[in-house]
This record gives sequence, C-alpha cells and structure tokens, in this order.
Amino acid sequence: MPEVIRKLRSDFARRLIDAMSFAGLDDSPTTLSRFFNLHGDGDVISMHGARRWLLGEAIPTQKHLNSLARMLGVSSAWLLLGKGAMLEGVGNPSQPDTQHGEQAILQAYLTLNEPERELVWNLMRMLTRSPRRVP
Repeated sequence: MPEVIRKLRSDFARRLIDAMSFAGLDDSPTTLSRFFNLHGDGDVISMHGARRWLLGEAIPTQKHLNSLARMLGVSSAWLLLGKGAMLEGVGNPSQPDTQHGEQAILQAYLTLNEPERELVWNLMRMLTRSPRRVP
C-alpha cells in the first residue's frame, strides 16, 4: 500500500478519535458502531467496520463520512483530510467573530497529549454541569 494512503488512513483515524472524544464518546468500536447505527438515518456499520476506521485500516464511504461528521458535529473535510476548522461554522466568515477565539481554544486542545485532554475534558464537563454564576 502506498505510504500516502497509509498516512491518510492513520490521520483520519486520529481525527475520528479526537472527534469522538470531543463528542464525549470513548474510542471503542462498539461505541462507534452503536452511536452510528442509532443516529445514522438508516445507515449502519458493523463493529468490525468501526474498528477498521479507528485503527486506520479503512476510510468510510463518502455517504458514511458525511453521516459520521454530522453526528459528531464536525466538518467532513476536517474529518477526512484535516482541512479547515474542526467544527462546522467555526472560522466561517458568515459566523460572528467571537468564534475565532473558540477555534483557537479548540486548536490548543488538539495539541494536548492524552492525559491533558482528559483533564480538560473532565473540567469542561464539571463546569457545564454546575450552576452558572453571574460575575
């Protein structure tokens, strides 16, 4: 297999795991296949297919990629190729300028190692569950 295909698949797998983490899902094939089959508008995948995506052994069809991106709330171009913003609408000129700060935060999050990401994720979950305080 050409190295460029191998890299495309492994990079896709890494972004898929990042998107799943961002969506609050663990990166198991069982979780991915159940999530996809529950929210896929009739599209279904097997656990084996989900495993192949997560291990970088395969890339989904365009239809499955679009469904997957929609379900995870990310851009399909980012998910497949790493192009553009991870989140739909972030960095889009038609969106308010406040989202540029959100994109910077997301980019910083993506540079963290796994233990740091888990710490940040747990902190965000705790903060969003607690009552909001007005300064």
